[in-house]
Amino acid sequence: MNCCPKKNELTQELMSYIEQLKQFRSAGKDSGQGVIPTDTKLNITLKSNRMQGTVELHLMTSNYSVIRAVVIFAEHLFDGEACMLHPIPPSNNVIVQISPARDVQTMMSIKAMAGLSSNSVQYHVFELNYVMPKFAMYHSVDASQLTKKPEGYCSFFLSERPHRIWAWLQRSFIAMDDQMQQPQTADRRVVLDINFISLRSNEPLCITMTTEQGGQITIRTNDIEVAGDIIQDLCGYLQVTEQESTAHFPDEMEKFKSVLMKVDEYNAVRLKLTAEMADSANLVKALIVKAEDYRMLSDMTNLKHVFSGLQQTNGDLIAEYNKRANNHQQLLAQLKEVNMMIQKAAKLRIGTPKTRVVAACRQAIKKNNIHELFQIIRSGQDTSGS
Repeated sequence: MNCCPKKNELTQELMSYIEQLKQFRSAGKDSGQGVIPTDTKLNITLKSNRMQGTVELHLMTSNYSVIRAVVIFAEHLFDGEACMLHPIPPSNNVIVQISPARDVQTMMSIKAMAGLSSNSVQYHVFELNYVMPKFAMYHSVDASQLTKKPEGYCSFFLSERPHRIWAWLQRSFIAMDDQMQQPQTADRRVVLDINFISLRSNEPLCITMTTEQGGQITIRTNDIEVAGDIIQDLCGYLQVTEQESTAHFPDEMEKFKSVLMKVDEYNAVRLKLTAEMADSANLVKALIVKAEDYRMLSDMTNLKHVFSGLQQTNGDLIAEYNKRANNHQQLLAQLKEVNMMIQKAAKLRIGTPKTRVVAACRQAIKKNNIHELFQIIRSGQDTSGS
C-alpha cells in the first residue's frame, strides 16, 4: 500500500532531474548551472574529537562536488532541535561539531545541498537519515592511556556470548575497531576489555567481560547514572527481562550520605519551627481575648498596650512562617535528591529486581536505617534479616 507514495516521489525526482538537464543543455556549459554527476554520493561518518570534547559528523561527497549548506534535524542534539551550516568556501568535506548534553540515541534527518562548484546556481539536495549512537560521547582508548581505573563499578552475570556484547558495543559507541575485540591482558579469563574517556567530563569508563560463572560483566565508572544507562541499553539490546547486579560507588554513596544528613537536619529544624509557631499562635489567641476584655471595660491604655504586643507577636509569627517555608523548600530539594538516587540504584537492575530495590529503599528510609539503605543499593536486596 506504501508503493504509490514512493513511486510518486521517485517520479518527481526523475522529472526534476530531467528538467535541470534540459536547462543545463539549453543554457550551455558556461552557464554554471551546476548539475552534479548522477553517480554522486554523500558519505557520512562519525568521529570523536577528544581535544574539542565533541562528536564530529563528517559529510563528504564521493567526487569533486561541493556542499553549499547542511541542515540537520534531531531531538536532544541542538538548541531548537535543528542545526544549519553554511561552509565558506563550499567544500566537498564538511564537519559538524555535535555535543549532546545527555546520552540518548537519536535519528538525525540530514539535508545537504551539493553543487558542481561554488558558483553553481542549482543544487542537488541529499536527504539522508543517520543514527547517533547513544554513547557517542565516549572516546575509545587503550588501557595505557588511562591514569587509573574508576573505583566505582557495577558487576553482574550474563549468559551471553562475547560477540553479542561486542555487537552491542559497535551499535552503541563509535569508532569501535575490530582489533579492540581482542583483550590486551594476560588474564585468559578476560574475553572483552574496552576502555573509554568521557568527552564531557574526561572521566574513564571501562567495560570488561570474563568467563567466570558463564560470563561476568563489570562496568567501571564513578557515575552511577552512566552505569545504569549502560545496563538498561545492553539488556534492552539483548532482550534480557530479569537482571540482578551488585554495585560499589564510594563517591556517590558519600554524597548520598551528606544528602541524608541534610534531610535529618531540615526535619529537626522543621519540627522546632512548628513548635515555636504553635506557641506564637497560642500567644496571639490569648492577646486577642485580653484585648476584647479591655475593649469591653473601655480601658484604652491597656488596650493599646495589648494591641502593640499583638502586632509584635503577629510579625514574629509571619517571620517564623517564612523560615518554615524556606526550610520546607530546602527539604523538598534534598528529598528529590534521595528519590533520584533510588531511581539510579534501581536502573542498575532489570525487571523484578528493579521494582524490589525501589520498594526496599523506601521502606529503609521510613525506618531511618541508613545502613540498610546502603546495603540495598549495593546488593539489590536487604541482607540484614530484618
